[in-house]
Amino acid sequence: MTAAALLAVAGTGIVHLVLSGRRHRDRVVLETAQMHQQLLAAQVDRPSLRTMWGSLTPLDPKERRLHLHRNAWVSAWEAMYRVGALSPAGVDRAARALFATPEGLRWWARVRDARARAAVDTRARQFHDLMDTACQDETGTVLPPVSTVTNSVI
Repeated sequence: MTAAALLAVAGTGIVHLVLSGRRHRDRVVLETAQMHQQLLAAQVDRPSLRTMWGSLTPLDPKERRLHLHRNAWVSAWEAMYRVGALSPAGVDRAARALFATPEGLRWWARVRDARARAAVDTRARQFHDLMDTACQDETGTVLPPVSTVTNSVI
């Protein structure tokens, strides 16, 4: 084989490895999102499971259910954004629809800081910034700065 042929074979192998790594990461993101959705669905179906989240205790049962449902949607959007199935414009449209109601805005105010702390990589921070921008544009105000702690869970 010539040097050019060897380089072509090596280049093809590297491309294959990179694409395989990307597909694996996407699969992990989607499987994790599916697990998260199942946990949220269990909390909606079985109200006794909601007691594990003390921050939801002050909410009436209907608002707790809607809180979990909103969280499920936004988490699904984030997973879709992470794997490239939802564009920044798509995130903006979805977020604006969510923030078109006072309840959606109140929900974001409740979860905003925790979701920002949970955004530990670039793609998650980009998604959070897109959500924040849509909220700021919709309300005409700039929300207070997000805490910089990065090791909290929602």
